[in-house]
Parts: sequence; C-alpha cells; structure tokens
Amino acid sequence: MDLNLKLVQALVTVVEEGSITRAAARLHLTQQAVSGQLQQLEKQVGTTLLLRTPLGVTPSAAGRELVKRGSRLLDQADTMLSEVRLIGAGRTGRLRVAFKAQSTAHFMPKVVAVLKKEAPDVEVDMVSVSTLDEELDALAGGRADAAFLWLPIGDDRFTAAEVLTEQRVVALPPDHPLADRAHVTLAELAGEPVVGPHAVMPPDVVRCWFIDPRPDGSPAVYGPQARTPEECLQLVAARRGVWIAPASSARYFAFPRLSWVPITDAEPFRLAIAWPRHRQPPLLDSLLDHCRRWAHEGK
Repeated sequence: MDLNLKLVQALVTVVEEGSITRAAARLHLTQQAVSGQLQQLEKQVGTTLLLRTPLGVTPSAAGRELVKRGSRLLDQADTMLSEVRLIGAGRTGRLRVAFKAQSTAHFMPKVVAVLKKEAPDVEVDMVSVSTLDEELDALAGGRADAAFLWLPIGDDRFTAAEVLTEQRVVALPPDHPLADRAHVTLAELAGEPVVGPHAVMPPDVVRCWFIDPRPDGSPAVYGPQARTPEECLQLVAARRGVWIAPASSARYFAFPRLSWVPITDAEPFRLAIAWPRHRQPPLLDSLLDHCRRWAHEGK
C-alpha cells in the first residue's frame, strides 16, 4: 500500500491541535484541503481515524496508533532527508583513500585534519598500499573510494584530477660518478639501467616512469625488476641500477647509502586523485581543494 506521509502529517497535526481549523492554519492549507486529506487517509487504511465531538476532534483507537507510529515515521523521514542532503554535499559519510606514504606524507596529515574540522561527521580512512596494482584493485573492489596515483594510470575504469607536480630525481649509489653532482641530465644517464616494476605496469605507465624513449630518441635501459620503492632502493644500493622517482621519495626515504640527484630536463611527475568513473566519492571537491593547497605549501 502506498502511504503518503503528507496525509499522515495532516492527521498528526489535527490531533496535536485538536482542531481542523487550527491544523489548517499551521499547515498553511484550507480547512477543506485538510478535511480532504483526512478522508483520503481513512479510505487508505479502511477505518475511522477521527471522531467529531462538540469540542472538536479526537482520535479513535486506530487513529491514536497511527498518530504514534506516524509521528516516528515523520521524524525518521526528516532525519533521512537531512542525512541524504549532507551526504550529497559531502558533509557526512565515510571517505576511504588509498595512498602511498612516500607520495603523500608531506601534506596528507594536514588535509585529513582540515577535512575532519570542516566535516566532523565524515570518517576519513587512509588505506596504505605499496604498488599501483594494489591501489587499482582497492578502487575497483570498493575497498577505497579514491586513491593518490601518479599519472598516467593506464586504466580507463577510473577518472583522475591532478593535485601537484614534482621534479624527477634519480637515486644513485654513493660511489657513482654522478653522485656528487648538483643535478644531471638524461643524456648523462644514458646507458644506466633503470630499476622498477616494468614487467607488471601498463605500457604507457612504464614509458612515463622509465622515460622511454629518451628525448634524443634512444631507448631506456631496463634494469632488474622491482615491485616496491623499497626493493628499488635495495637494488640501487647493490649497484644494480638507478631509480627515477618523484622528489617526495627522496625526502621520505632516509637512506644514507644513496644519493638523490635532480634531473633537469625530464618532464615532472604528476600526482592525482583517482576514483571510479561512475562512482564519485563524498567530499571529493573539498579533498582536491585542500590537497592542492597543502601539497604546494608542504613542498
């Protein structure tokens, strides 16, 4: 049975006021309109809900029960609408964000604190991952609503919005001939094997991270396979290759046996927030705004 809450509201108001006239004034309706709503409600439930007396109207036993339960329904409906509006505005709910610590440690604590202050009813959960595959799996599987990813993603299931750019740096063994340089060029790195997860990433992602081909058209030299940043660093320390990474990685990994040298002629890395193409997370606009602000201030 379809139950119109406006009809229930009319009954509750009439009972609370004890008069159709006063109820009509409170509801900003005519007496005829309120009487019509009451008749429609009685027809729906199939029983008398109001008893007319010389002093006004009083609810029948069925009317009292409907008023009791109807009042709860009206309160729940109001609460539901308020919560839905808050969720739609990104002011309540749960936001789960996948991240790699080395890419976000310089700004995410501030962003989370601001989001919690701005929307205290929103739960912000940070989901730590180590690889691109883990982040994409978390997004696709619903374990994360958004994720911090370096562009390109190489997966058209997701939408992304850029947050910041970072200079590329190269990790070198301390005894490498270029280790004491203030900066290097890609030409000076020609022939150096580059370590990283080249066997498991989409081709366009591999080309971006390994800068392949180089500006002069020569191919990059692929070094040993490494799945995580930590594995990359271990390979560099073992003198099995170099690792090209965002500048934030150099700040995050306190690795005294390595030298980090900026690359002057390489395109910067671009960090973005990604989310499933057909499922925009709550607080997305606010998350982007604060990330862009604090990311640049935290550099």
